[in-house]
Amino acid sequence: MGSLGNNIIYAMISSYFLIFLTDSFGIGAAAIGTLFLIARIIDSITDPIMGVIVDNTNTKMGKSRPYLLIVPIFMGIATVMCFSAPNLSYNGKIIWLYASYILWGICFTAMDIPYWSLSANITRDPESKTKIITTARTIAYGGGFIVSIFTIPLVAKTGNWRLVATIYSILGVLLTWITVFGVKEINNYEQKKLKSEKQGIKQFIKLIKTNKPLRILLITMLILEFSGALKNGVSIYYIKYNFNAEMFIPITGSLGIAASIVGGILSPYLTKILGKRNTALMAISVSVAGSFTLFILSYSSLLGLILLNTIMGVLDGASYISLQSMLADCVEYGEWKTGKRSEGMIFSANIFKSKLAGAIGGSLCGYILSYIGYKANTTQSHFTLNGIHLLSSLVPFIAGIITFLILRKYNLTEKEYAAIVEDLRNGDTLVN
Repeated sequence: MGSLGNNIIYAMISSYFLIFLTDSFGIGAAAIGTLFLIARIIDSITDPIMGVIVDNTNTKMGKSRPYLLIVPIFMGIATVMCFSAPNLSYNGKIIWLYASYILWGICFTAMDIPYWSLSANITRDPESKTKIITTARTIAYGGGFIVSIFTIPLVAKTGNWRLVATIYSILGVLLTWITVFGVKEINNYEQKKLKSEKQGIKQFIKLIKTNKPLRILLITMLILEFSGALKNGVSIYYIKYNFNAEMFIPITGSLGIAASIVGGILSPYLTKILGKRNTALMAISVSVAGSFTLFILSYSSLLGLILLNTIMGVLDGASYISLQSMLADCVEYGEWKTGKRSEGMIFSANIFKSKLAGAIGGSLCGYILSYIGYKANTTQSHFTLNGIHLLSSLVPFIAGIITFLILRKYNLTEKEYAAIVEDLRNGDTLVN
C-alpha cells in the first residue's frame, strides 16, 4: 500500500504541478523550466548520498523502514506548500516555489529510495521478488488513477488546489505507514557482514562502472522516462487546447493508467513466456507503432487518441514492470561481481535516473511551451498546437526506437541470474 500512497503524491506533482503554476499561479513557462532544472541538479547530489545512507543503516527496524516512518510527514507538508498560492509579488512567488519544490524533491528522495530498496531486503528468491515488485508497481499505478479521476473535479468544486493537495498528502502518509508496520525486513546471509562494510560515493561510482546490465537499464529507462515526462507534461494541454475537450481530461488520464495497471498485471505472465527483456522489447516496439500512428492522425480524433493511449498504456505497464524487475536482478549481479551488496545505491541510481529524466523533460517542457508561444487560458496558435502535438507523438516515437536498440544489448538472462543467486548462496563471488 505504500507504493499507492507514494504515487498519489508523486502523480499530483508530475501531472498537475506545471498547469497549476502556469494557469493558476501565474508563473511563466520558461521560469518553471529553470526551476525544474535547478531542483534536479540538487537531486543529483542528494540521491546517491541517500543511497549510501540506506546501505549504511542497520537498526532493529531494518535499513529502510525507519525513513518511511518519519519522512512521509515532511513530504506531505512540502506537497501542500507546492500547491499553495500565497499573495506575494512575482519574485516572492518564485522564491516560494524554489523553497517548496526543492524541499519536496529532497523529501521524495528520502522516502522513495528506502521504499524501493525494501524489495531487495524482503526476499532473495527471484520469483518472489518479481511478484513483490510487480504487485507494488502495479498498485502504484492506482495512485495515478486516483489522482487523474478526482483532481480536476475536486479543484472545480472547491476552487482550492491546496485543499486537494492536503487530502492527497494525508492519504499518502497513512498508506505509507501501512507498509512500515506491515512489512518486516529479513536478515539475509550477508547482513551481519555488511554491518561492518561502510560504503561511500566511491563505491557508488564503481558500482555503475562494473555493473553493465545496470548501466543498460538505467540508460534505457532514462530515455523512456524523459520522453514520458515531455508527453505527460503537455498531456493536459493537449486535451484542453488541441482537442478543446477539458472535460475529458479525467477520463483520458484514468483510462491510460487503468491500462497500465492491466499491463502490470499481465507482465509476470508475459515474462514467463518471453522472458523479462523480450517482454520489454515487445512492449516498446508496439508503443513505437502507436506513437507513429498518433503522429499521423494529428489531433483530428479524440476517440483515436483515447484508444491509442489505452493500448500503449497496457504495453507501457508491462514494459515498466519488466524493467523494474530486471533492475532488482542487478543487485545480485553487482554483489556477485564485486562482493558487496548495494541495493540502496542501485535503487538510488534508479531514483536519480527518474529525477534526471523528469528534470530534462520538465524543464524542456517549460522552455518549449514558452518557445512555441503558449499563453494560458486563451486560444492557441496553430504553431503552438502543432508543437504540443509533436511532444505528444513524435518524441515518444523516436525515444522508443532508441531504447529498443539499447535494450537489445542487455544480456543478463533468467538462467544466468539463477546461477548467480546459487553462487551467492554458496558464498561464491568473482572476488573470492
